[in-house]
Amino acid sequence: MGTRGRKSISAPAKLEGNFLEATLPLRAFATLTTVMQWSQNRFDDCFQRWVMSIQAYNRVTIGWIKAEEHYPQRHLHVALIAGAPLDCSRAEGLWQSIAAPRYKQAGQVRPYLDGACGLGYILKELDSPRENIQFSSNISAFYPQSTSRFFGRNAAERRQLCRIGKQRISSAGRATLSGRQFPKG
Repeated sequence: MGTRGRKSISAPAKLEGNFLEATLPLRAFATLTTVMQWSQNRFDDCFQRWVMSIQAYNRVTIGWIKAEEHYPQRHLHVALIAGAPLDCSRAEGLWQSIAAPRYKQAGQVRPYLDGACGLGYILKELDSPRENIQFSSNISAFYPQSTSRFFGRNAAERRQLCRIGKQRISSAGRATLSGRQFPKG
């Protein structure tokens, strides 16, 4: 255990986190909790509704990497991936409205800080029996050099690929909320 009850981040988690951080357009880091203990299905459903709400509000396609933890209560650590900036305060409010309307600290969403090991923290349970790390099905769409063909096989996925590409191009040359700047082209 690290300081203040936080788990230390293993070397493999740091390496994988650094690789993904250099590869993907990370926009936000979130910690999402609830007031009461929910079933896994309800928790997953609220998470999916939250992602869809962020997409609708920001008019972007979202990818994510998340890890679920159960201590001291069930919560998620999530990295949000998008081709354009996200409104973090709105994302916080959306989680609160979906998961715990009266609990002001239910969702904490901040711009992703490069070099702060946010993905390493999400991946800290990597290769442990407690590992519960998940990746959105569209994550390869955010890496243009990807040779993976797991995403983009059907018409709906090809539309998402096109949308993500357009979002990256339209945000090219502009600083984002995560502090990144993507080259034009």
